Amino acid sequence: MTTRSLHALRIGIILLNFVGLVVLLGGCATPRKVAPTSPVTPPPNWKATSLKSPLAPSGWLATFHDSRLDAVVREVNADNYDLKAAAARLQGAIAQSRVTAADLYPQLGLRAGANANDSPLYNGRSLQYQLTPGNWNYTVNLALSWELDVWGRLRSQTQASKADAASALFSYEGARLSLAGEAAKAWFAVLESREQVNIAEQTLASLKKTLALTETRHLNGAVSSFDVHLSSASETSAENDLVQRRQNLADAKRSLETLLGRYPSAEMDIEHAQLPTLIPQVPVGIPSELLLRRPDLRAADWTLFASENRLFSAKAERLPRFALTSTAGTPTVLLQNLTNDQNFIYTVAGNLTEPILDGGRISANIRVNKATRDAAAATYAQQVLNSFREVENALSNDATLASEQVLQERALEDLREAYRIANVRYKSGQIDIVSLLQAQNSMLAAQSTLVHTRLLRLNNRINLFLALGENVGPGASSSRFRDSSLSLLLKGA
Repeated sequence: MTTRSLHALRIGIILLNFVGLVVLLGGCATPRKVAPTSPVTPPPNWKATSLKSPLAPSGWLATFHDSRLDAVVREVNADNYDLKAAAARLQGAIAQSRVTAADLYPQLGLRAGANANDSPLYNGRSLQYQLTPGNWNYTVNLALSWELDVWGRLRSQTQASKADAASALFSYEGARLSLAGEAAKAWFAVLESREQVNIAEQTLASLKKTLALTETRHLNGAVSSFDVHLSSASETSAENDLVQRRQNLADAKRSLETLLGRYPSAEMDIEHAQLPTLIPQVPVGIPSELLLRRPDLRAADWTLFASENRLFSAKAERLPRFALTSTAGTPTVLLQNLTNDQNFIYTVAGNLTEPILDGGRISANIRVNKATRDAAAATYAQQVLNSFREVENALSNDATLASEQVLQERALEDLREAYRIANVRYKSGQIDIVSLLQAQNSMLAAQSTLVHTRLLRLNNRINLFLALGENVGPGASSSRFRDSSLSLLLKGA
């Protein structure tokens, strides 16, 4: 073994001892992730209902038994541009977490160069340069640097960055679930608008018959021209209502087509599609499940964890930093001497940096990060309370809308019978045109209200699914999907 090799071995032993001593000085544990907790103690069951039905095991989309709706949700997940943007932000957050994690590892770089030191030669009238091999200098250097994370400052920064990526993952999942719910509502809105157009068309057809009957009776002298003008005005109003409802249908189609990433041409085919009449069973579960099921709460929880790590890292700035640096290279004047062991030069150094005067920067940065952590904690607590409220409201609205639908169906039956009787009596001259038109308009308005109530019930059921963090499609539950993705993301953290 050469003298140079022995010298390198001694330096290596000293270096290892230095590293061991520095590690022994450490011991500050970075923040650890704990299970999400609620700012208030949730009740064992929801207050707005006494039902205890299980959550949908195959996802809420299948509970509507509508293959066209399934296709709409699949298309929106594949082609919606807002979701694609969210996916790109997620990839950026994951990449940023890996950028931050790189600071934990040694950094090695290579630098090579060549330069010539030439002296000008004056030869009478001219200035000449003469290049000779001896005037060239060649260098090849390796530079190694490594900050020893004694106090956990870099680890906490890495954990914070990975927590940001985890939050982005749950935000993406939340966007996916929310978009599926929005697409389902848009699909139901198109079908409801089409039914409203059908009702308007039926109304117009019925009023045309009434106008024809009134004109016949007027010709026979049974009624005055007042009845004819009033009936004609009702028909014209029905035509105007039909125009407006057709426009509403076109608007609803364009909204859905935009969600699907299509050109909003209002040409979407909805032939044979029907607004569901069977409302899925109310999913309930228990309140505490929200903390693990809802992606927005999981995202807020990871954001809070990221802020705790950044506060820890800010406090660690007060502690000294230990770093190892090393350079090795071959400065030589001849290219063929680059591999000559006699020309090999290396340095190894350990550095300690301790802040003394910084103008209050570190203290102010700690206060900034503490305020951020407190804000994240308050935001998380408020989101938890809001999520409880959303579920309780959806459960309460479900019972209210169901009762309203039953009452409206009964009222519609009575109004249909009232119109039948009014039509018979008008023909026989027992009532005037005003009473007939009132009975007719009341019946048709009740039909329109009932269809809209069905839409509200469907939308409210989707709101309940989303408020509970219910999975969209069949297969693995959303929580399993999220947790498996999260495990892959945070592997090695």
